[in-house]
Amino acid sequence: MPTTPKNLAPATAPVEKASDAMDLDPQASTSSADTQIRRASPEVRVLSKEEKIQLLTKEHILLWKRYEALRPSGATEELKVLLGLAQESQKTLQKLIPRAELEEYVRGWNPWTVKKELYPTTCKEGGGKKRSSSSQTSSSKNMLFNDPSRWKRVMRGCNTLEAAYRHMD
Repeated sequence: MPTTPKNLAPATAPVEKASDAMDLDPQASTSSADTQIRRASPEVRVLSKEEKIQLLTKEHILLWKRYEALRPSGATEELKVLLGLAQESQKTLQKLIPRAELEEYVRGWNPWTVKKELYPTTCKEGGGKKRSSSSQTSSSKNMLFNDPSRWKRVMRGCNTLEAAYRHMD
């Protein structure tokens, strides 16, 4: 039978008694040398309104510059995502400063109008909800009232009802 060196032999785990396997660890020392020191975290502070505006404006300007760089490549998925981020950025900034002031920083750039131009929504014919006759446009209602032959039929019906009412007595 071949012999193997001890360092290549499979390691065996020390055998514990069943009663000792579930026991708790011995009591920890009460000295302060064993306690770990908490790492110093960066100080958290609340930004003032002016600092928020400045930070968000810089972010919005960076988004605008990225848009300007990506614009020549056309309507790509990356550009669509960028415009979505710019819309969120502008929405947040408009709560703090007026839109006109914001657009001064980015030379009148508005991500909503750009997104509408590059990615127009397509209206699907026959798609969507069916409209009831009460919710039709006023122009289609006016067509019904402007038709003389229709009024003639309505008046014939009214005359018939009137004659029937007179003969009821």
